[in-house]
Amino acid sequence: MQRYETLFILHPDVPEAQVRETIDRTRKLIEAMEGHVADIQDWGLRGLAYPIEKQSRGNYVLAQYEASSAVVNELERTMKLSDEVVRFVSVRMPQLEPAAPEKEPNGDTGDSSDGDEVATKSVEEGD
Repeated sequence: MQRYETLFILHPDVPEAQVRETIDRTRKLIEAMEGHVADIQDWGLRGLAYPIEKQSRGNYVLAQYEASSAVVNELERTMKLSDEVVRFVSVRMPQLEPAAPEKEPNGDTGDSSDGDEVATKSVEEGD
């Protein structure tokens, strides 16, 4: 499963109860298709960068989740059919890579010094 973020903008005239219902529908859709919702944030009413459908504001919602690409396709299909969704965008997030070990397995750090010396570099002054 991949990590995804979907940001969608709801029409500004949508009542708060319908915004909550849309968020719940999104959560249920992701979980019904065996995805895992990490977080859904309601950013509230904000200004748009440019007018969309003669509106200059919209209700922003950010969903962060882990799911297959089929879930993203279904979520986007549902948003296209929804009248209250003005715009949406889904982005696949990069996978977290495991941290590299600081020491090699045999306990050696790889440098030949014993760690007590501090390397210094002299700077020559020019005229």
